[in-house]
Amino acid sequence: MELDSVKQQQQQNACCEYILPIKKRRCKMLVKKGNRFCGEHSIHDQNNTDRMVCPNDGKHTILKADLEIHLTRCNSRIRDAEYIKIDANSIRGETKRTDKIDRRATEDEICTTVHKIWKCYETDVMDRLIVEQQRNELVEQNIAQNSDLNNTKKKQLYQISSILGHIESTGLLPTCSKSCMFELGAGKGQLAYWISKAAPNGNYILMDRSGSRNKFDTAAFRENPNLSMKRFRCSIEHMDLSKIDELKNSEKILAICKHFCGSATDAGIRSLMNSGLQFNAALLIPCCHHKSRFAEYGGHDFLEKWEMNDEASFAALRYIASFATNGAVDTEATEGWKSIHPPLELGRRAKAILEIGRAIWLESVGFKTRVVEYVPPEVSPENLLILALK
Repeated sequence: MELDSVKQQQQQNACCEYILPIKKRRCKMLVKKGNRFCGEHSIHDQNNTDRMVCPNDGKHTILKADLEIHLTRCNSRIRDAEYIKIDANSIRGETKRTDKIDRRATEDEICTTVHKIWKCYETDVMDRLIVEQQRNELVEQNIAQNSDLNNTKKKQLYQISSILGHIESTGLLPTCSKSCMFELGAGKGQLAYWISKAAPNGNYILMDRSGSRNKFDTAAFRENPNLSMKRFRCSIEHMDLSKIDELKNSEKILAICKHFCGSATDAGIRSLMNSGLQFNAALLIPCCHHKSRFAEYGGHDFLEKWEMNDEASFAALRYIASFATNGAVDTEATEGWKSIHPPLELGRRAKAILEIGRAIWLESVGFKTRVVEYVPPEVSPENLLILALK
């Protein structure tokens, strides 16, 4: 037993001493003999002279000697291209360069906002929400034929089936060479892949700020070599859509996004408004409302009506929204804001309020909107879809 204890102590000493702020534990990376921190966290050593925070993204560090070459290949760099215009669609600059969370709400601010959320939902939101899960035959057949799919992949396909069903039911499929689908935050491109199978003759423009391995683009081209699909790597905050030829030359344009995080949705809506192009429709599924930022959010008019259009209320609204997705279980609390109303239900209502605000924002620039619960919460707690039609 003593030998095991010594070995455990040696292993602990060999690990980095940096405490990860979110996980509240030590970093598990090993360190060189005589060092306290691993290479990534060595900047926290007061004797460090070799490493620095990356100028592009404060989430990682680099060797000072490698700065010049790193800046040419850093995944967070802003590329030089005609369609890139710095901060074209943001209010306070690119979210990677600023704090994603403006500030934490106090207990008093949360308690005050809880009452507003509950009343706002009952009065102005509940009657606007539509519960409507659609289905697409192609996707449903794929689910039925692949019984070995794990639960996560099935849930993704159920969401895509409903999204595609909503697109079909409103006649928005890009069915010819003069129609185009533009996907914001495309990721691996699975949604565009299935839409292109249903409408192989349209144009497809995919945008994402990060590169992805195992993209569905490859499978799409393998199945249909004549498919018109093009991918751009850019953060939506910096994308000038008026410079994309495929969009400029289209007579019918649908913008879509699935699980577009936080303020990226607001920048995405702003990019459509700033483009000067005639977007016929937008189908938007935001997520990660806890990452939304007060300055970037576009639904201020609706929040103003309910006296929540200030940084304190927005911080509380954003915090409460996180309880819809953080695994919270409704239990009876005897004190604090959780004793006023169930946190899980409050979280869902807060998300709905933020989406209604965005829908009203879209209505102010000529769209007719619907906010739809397109799949049950069991499939995805991020289950609200904004459908905007010109």
